[in-house]
Amino acid sequence: MKNKVRLSNMELLRIVSMLFVLVLHANFLGIHAPSHEDFAVSPFFTFIRCFVEALAIVAVDVFVLLSGWFGINFSFKKLGALLFQVFFFTFGFFLLFVYISPSEAFMVDKVKGIFLMNGDYWFVKAYVVLFLLSPVLNAFVEYATKKQFQIVLVSYYAFHTLYGWLMDASVSFTMNGTTALSFIGLYLLGRYLRLYPFKLTQMKKSVDLLIYFGCTLTLCMFNILLLSKGQTVSVESRLYSYASPIVVLSSVYLLLFFSKLTINSKAINWIASSCFAVYLFHCNGFFFGKYYRHVIEHIYYDYNTIFPILWIILYILFIYILAIVLDKVRLCLWKLLSCMK
Repeated sequence: MKNKVRLSNMELLRIVSMLFVLVLHANFLGIHAPSHEDFAVSPFFTFIRCFVEALAIVAVDVFVLLSGWFGINFSFKKLGALLFQVFFFTFGFFLLFVYISPSEAFMVDKVKGIFLMNGDYWFVKAYVVLFLLSPVLNAFVEYATKKQFQIVLVSYYAFHTLYGWLMDASVSFTMNGTTALSFIGLYLLGRYLRLYPFKLTQMKKSVDLLIYFGCTLTLCMFNILLLSKGQTVSVESRLYSYASPIVVLSSVYLLLFFSKLTINSKAINWIASSCFAVYLFHCNGFFFGKYYRHVIEHIYYDYNTIFPILWIILYILFIYILAIVLDKVRLCLWKLLSCMK
């Protein structure tokens, strides 16, 4: 099977989504979720932070929707390439810390993390399950009628919204949209949007963007309302759940907006081919707490500058670029291994 032609408009969305992941991990995770006191002292800055969080919360859903939009063509070679990319970073960090901090490298939880046996890399584990199930999902998409597809999607999201979001404590297998079950729904939704466009998906791209920003503003204003009443909204809250219908709707219309752009750029395609490495790099158990979240927090609270947000932005871009560069090394190694067969 021939490799799919990379569409630069959708590859740009992949790049933006990964940037959003870094922003999410820097904003409410790296600094802290804004409190009632933050809102009372600086309402405008708190609003900006809430708006940015709402803007970026689509990152995970968009990434999975993109897989559904294009479809996953399962092969053991592709699975091997994915796992090689993951273990390139897990073993790479382990070897680095064996050199600079052996006591930390050989902690039981860190060693388990090399093989994805701890709480790190939840996205990878959920996505691998989706990858393994993709032939079954693709067979359903191919042989189901449009009506059957609609019934399955509507039924799925009715259940997922009620039990996985509105009454999220009633089941444990949805986990706020962070499980393979949620990814299956997003994958099927992405396939349906691509295969069966309808009136609400064929509006002008400016309308798509307006809906995306409207959803963003809605989430932001709910956050501000809760803050004004003395409630702190955490990243684990129902408001910022990946299973939230507002988040899913926002993700869909951002996807539709980018699908209507016309871009042809080798540079975008080159960067996008490695952007998953940004997640693998900065979310690694050896790196995330001490060298990402802690550094963001240190810049924001302790760094002697009047422009902490600017420095945080520069740090995020540095991490993004470094991860891309490292992944190009990984790609060279994978090509060498592939040629040795």
